[in-house]
Amino acid sequence: MTTPTTPTPPDRATKDRPRLAIVANAPAPYRVAQHTRLARELTGVETFSLFKHEFNNQRYTLELPGEINPVIFGTGEAMDGKNKGLAKFKQWARGGEILRGTEGACIDALIVTGYNDLGLLRLIRNAHKTGLPCFMFTDSNVHGDRATGLARTIKDLYVPWIARQLTGLLPCGRRGVEYYERYGADRNRCFYMPHEPDYGAIEAVGEDRVDAMRAEYGLKRDRRYINFTARMAKVKRPEILIDAFARIAGDRPEWDLLMVGSGPLDDEMKARVPEALKGRVVWAGFQDGMERLAALYKASDIYCLPSDYEPWAATVIEACACGCAMVISDVVGAAPEVVENGVNGQQFRSGTTDSLTEALLDVTANADAYKAQSPRVSAEWRERGDPVKGVRDALRFAGVLDAP
Repeated sequence: MTTPTTPTPPDRATKDRPRLAIVANAPAPYRVAQHTRLARELTGVETFSLFKHEFNNQRYTLELPGEINPVIFGTGEAMDGKNKGLAKFKQWARGGEILRGTEGACIDALIVTGYNDLGLLRLIRNAHKTGLPCFMFTDSNVHGDRATGLARTIKDLYVPWIARQLTGLLPCGRRGVEYYERYGADRNRCFYMPHEPDYGAIEAVGEDRVDAMRAEYGLKRDRRYINFTARMAKVKRPEILIDAFARIAGDRPEWDLLMVGSGPLDDEMKARVPEALKGRVVWAGFQDGMERLAALYKASDIYCLPSDYEPWAATVIEACACGCAMVISDVVGAAPEVVENGVNGQQFRSGTTDSLTEALLDVTANADAYKAQSPRVSAEWRERGDPVKGVRDALRFAGVLDAP
């Protein structure tokens, strides 16, 4: 990974256009793709990507393009555990480090990615005090707002207060808008800035690359595949997919499962597959890189994500862009944006094997018709949820850019 380690903000004298600083926890493929698009397409604005940590929860191998002006303030650090024990106080210091690192850079607007640590809170408060336009990206989803008791009381006070400190909000999609509206936010101050994949990388994956991945994992052209791409973790609910597949396997003899990802449930999930079906489940493990993931989506017919909760789930956007039919839990943030029931797939009731089984029976029976609709659904979302347009509209709202 390219890791610029010394914050060296540009000299004020070199400024010839408004400057936007984006503070994110750590690089990830979807984050780098998003920042690259902003750097290239947000005309009239100079962007800077400031990362509080070098590594995400997943240790991605990434090259950070120079055009996003990347600076890593936590070289060698991973973001997991940032709010545990004394580490939470280190985040306050990290916020101060970022303020000092950007002092004199003449930043015109700030985007912070969340409000769940003291460093981000420090940046939000400083922007509010100094009058710097500050927007907050989050992948918050109304279906994940499950706090109770004291936590609910605190949240009911804290989230509206945070929203009042900000110039505006940058949710991923409609369920993010609904989340903040629950706390009194004005929909007119919400602008979409969703996580999205590198669409160019997806489009560049041709049949030769798909064939290479088929050969690597023994995928057969005369079989049809239900693709699960996620961590093997409890919240992703891989076990209900395995159970639902076992229920339909007799009626769908041409269909197999393709399990992509790894995690703490690896061994348990492999053991859960009935002996008679073990030859119909392919385990591909963790895949590093959009090219490999896209090839596996394109080798599949259906993408299924049965999670109990997903704030957003960029994999849903990826799979739809790759032309998969969709079977997605109804609490997934991205689901209403790219899953049209009975058109390109089905949303099903989260946590229920019966509902998932019904959805799989429908989508396997109509897979070709549903797959044919996913490119259109994806294209419409790309236009409606374009993060470049969302950020441009936010900057115009703040007066940083002139109205068209």
